Amino acid sequence: MRLSQRIIRTIRKHPTFRRFFFSFFFRLILLDLKKNQLLLLFWLFFFAIITNNVAPRYGVAYLFWGPEYFDKTSYLSYFITGFACGGFIMAYNIASYIKNAFRFPFLATLRNPFWKYCLNNFFLPVLFTLVYCIEIFYFLKGEEVYSGTQIILFITSFIGGNAFFIFLAFTYFFGANKNITKLYGIQHAETKNEIIPRKSNAREKTIAEGERNPYLIKESRDWYVETYLTSPFKIRLVRSVRHYKKEILKSVLKQNHKSAFIFQILSIISLVGLGLFSKVSAFTIPASASIFLLFTMFIMLFSSFYAWFRGWSTAVFFIFLILFNYLHKINFLSSAGKAYGLNYNTVKANYDYDNFKQNDIEFDALNKDIDATLTILNKWKEKNTDPSHPEKKPKMVFINVSGGGVRSSLWTVHTLQYIDSITNGNLLKQTQLITGSSGGMVGAAYLRELYLLKLKNKLKSYYDVKYKNNIGKDILNPIAFTVATSEWFFPLKSFSVDGQLYKEDRGYAFEQKLLDNTENILNKRLNDYQLPEANSYVPMMVFSPSIVNDGRKMLISPIGISYLTQNARTEKTDYNKLYDAIEYSKVFKKQHAGNTLFTSVLRMSATFPYISPVVNLPTEPRIEIMDAGLRDNYGLETTLRFIKTFNDWIANNTSGILIIQIRDKHKNIPIDENPSQTLAQALSRPMGSFYGNLFQVQDFNQNQQIQYADAWCKSPIDIIDMQLRNELKDRISLSWHLTNKEKRKVIESLYLKENQLAAKRIKELLK
Repeated sequence: MRLSQRIIRTIRKHPTFRRFFFSFFFRLILLDLKKNQLLLLFWLFFFAIITNNVAPRYGVAYLFWGPEYFDKTSYLSYFITGFACGGFIMAYNIASYIKNAFRFPFLATLRNPFWKYCLNNFFLPVLFTLVYCIEIFYFLKGEEVYSGTQIILFITSFIGGNAFFIFLAFTYFFGANKNITKLYGIQHAETKNEIIPRKSNAREKTIAEGERNPYLIKESRDWYVETYLTSPFKIRLVRSVRHYKKEILKSVLKQNHKSAFIFQILSIISLVGLGLFSKVSAFTIPASASIFLLFTMFIMLFSSFYAWFRGWSTAVFFIFLILFNYLHKINFLSSAGKAYGLNYNTVKANYDYDNFKQNDIEFDALNKDIDATLTILNKWKEKNTDPSHPEKKPKMVFINVSGGGVRSSLWTVHTLQYIDSITNGNLLKQTQLITGSSGGMVGAAYLRELYLLKLKNKLKSYYDVKYKNNIGKDILNPIAFTVATSEWFFPLKSFSVDGQLYKEDRGYAFEQKLLDNTENILNKRLNDYQLPEANSYVPMMVFSPSIVNDGRKMLISPIGISYLTQNARTEKTDYNKLYDAIEYSKVFKKQHAGNTLFTSVLRMSATFPYISPVVNLPTEPRIEIMDAGLRDNYGLETTLRFIKTFNDWIANNTSGILIIQIRDKHKNIPIDENPSQTLAQALSRPMGSFYGNLFQVQDFNQNQQIQYADAWCKSPIDIIDMQLRNELKDRISLSWHLTNKEKRKVIESLYLKENQLAAKRIKELLK
């Protein structure tokens, strides 16, 4: 015991140990650990992002490793991200200075005290920047499209943007902050300080011998400091400030706090003002920069609360959050998402069991919709019957597409282009219905519109590679920018459709970017597709977003499809019926459902939580709509309902049914090895596995439905899967942003042996 105590005492007396352990730099690290856990949580969050430990499945890290500006990774995109990162670093330093500077009175006597504080508070910012640059390097190297020189220049651009913001910030603080000399004409102690290792006076001798300076203990409370960095490569001893009046020292720090607070307010105003220019493409900065800006805002708000309320700041901050939460219930201030073009100012639609039951027994409407669709089927037959061989019946095609963000959009367009080309245009010509969810439906809708333009002789070919490039472009940047600059508070801008005002929120940003990426050809209303579908020029599309309130499906189509929502008539079975789907066009007839923007229909089907806002519909009680994948990710359930409704017609007029599933993952996924787990993983696994296997459970249920269909369907059915290579080692982000490497993986998946065999089989069936 005595030996260990002697060893500890010897270490504590060693000059090198003391210069480190009692250095301003190390004490600030300890201070963060003890009192500034919130700031550390922000850093932990960003460290987790850049090391791909936050939502790796959704590719969040890729937004930071390969930021895009004007749809490409460039020196400017890295510079902007670095600039925003510099803002976050300075927000951290300002917040830390406001909270902690009073614990170190000697700062008030130094020239440029805030600069000295930041210089000694460098550990986390420098470590983060270093790790970030390493991650960028390995990411860009893995992309296999950039030279070593380009990679170095990208990293240099990031560091340059970072340094530029910090330079601007310190330019402000050097002019705004005043030290003890400027305020009171007192010569600051720093001019007399000695640079270590000189030991000329009794106090320095005391420190060298391992004894504490009693004056410093009294003046710095429990945060004893002996040395500090005065420049990146110079260390000075802390001088006693006991001969200064406490009021003078406090007034210097208070003035510095005031300058920091003004800087924060100006930054917040600038950021909110930036949101007013969201329609200017130059202001649509990389998503990574927007995320940095958002968290910069959070830090600034919290430190502002601390500057105002000190010890009460945490309590007041949470009270503010509670009030802010309830403010969103006020209609004027609410940021609830809406379907653009739908009338929210008229009478609300009834959403209750009486209405469900009434719709379920409206057989006149049912028969009318069936007759209208039979007319479409007859026109489909007419265009697909060879006049020279009228006895040869065509194969009817149904296309099911899965959700999955941009990866599914790109995979769907790429697959449909390829199969349609090898079948000499017969694929889309013989397709009767397209259904599914999310990104797959976005891609299918885009290609269908290109196909329609080709039919109108407004397009030479819809096989051009540029259409794949268009649908593969980023959509996430404007969404993140909207959140960072305006929607975190309340959407500040509105736009008008048919005289109605809607907020420019994330949903608006999504739709506008989708229109930009697709050259505005999807700028239509839902009813604009009524005639093309009714005349069988293009396949029918049925969208099936999920109703958040109760899990029902909201089926959306410009054609009457009540036969997909009503329960089948039963003669032998009497049971308590459920109403699991409702028809958008009929429920919202008085709200002019047909005027809904088609991009809003796409968004409702692809509403991924937190990325785009859930859509509120004008019903009583109010309902919310989100991603179709919650109920029927692959669209097979809707397809089988359609086939069963027209079972006899299909059997009499076609040679059979071909269902093509364009999947963003393999149906037979690898079995989890279930390795050893931490306690947290063990506790979260049951629920996590349940939700993680949601789509696999749908596959199991639909596999059962296919077996049942064998009993009732009067036509032969071929179900062929086109499957994206998206296993664990080849994971492609579930995101509205893909890297170049991920896009290549999508394109190359078509040439997997299984997909080539599937395409060959489709070609044979459509001869």
